[in-house]
Amino acid sequence: MMQLMIREESDLYSPYDPSRTRINDRVYQYLKNYCTELHYRDHLHDTLQICTDGPIDADRFRTALQDAVQEDRSEFDRMLAENKRRVIWEYIVGILLSLLGVGLSIVLDQVLLAIISFLGSMAISDAVTIQTKVNHDIKRLRNLLEPFSDFKLEVVQKSE
Repeated sequence: MMQLMIREESDLYSPYDPSRTRINDRVYQYLKNYCTELHYRDHLHDTLQICTDGPIDADRFRTALQDAVQEDRSEFDRMLAENKRRVIWEYIVGILLSLLGVGLSIVLDQVLLAIISFLGSMAISDAVTIQTKVNHDIKRLRNLLEPFSDFKLEVVQKSE
């Protein structure tokens, strides 16, 4: 269970959004901090309990939170797509430079060939790093948002 204590409903929303449709950045970061990999696997945080002094429109908050999560997921998807294109180009450039280094070995100086081959190897190395590490981390971060796709929302009003 995630628990959030606030004084009034306006604490949940961005102070720059008078329509109260965007979640407050600090509230969103606080909630995302609950979603570690350990908790993600066990689904320990499937309920969000908001303790408050006043009434809260639970549906509005749920919508604002899910919109923020969807925005993050879209950004992660954009990053993955961009990295996919980048990996393809890195492989192409790397292979071309490596082949160019081998193909021109008769005509060019050995030092220049070594530089061309080195650049090709570095491009391929960058592509492998993006494909195996960077994209993996982005997917992991995207998956950590999973508890916010389906959660129960409880509003507890403090009695004075």
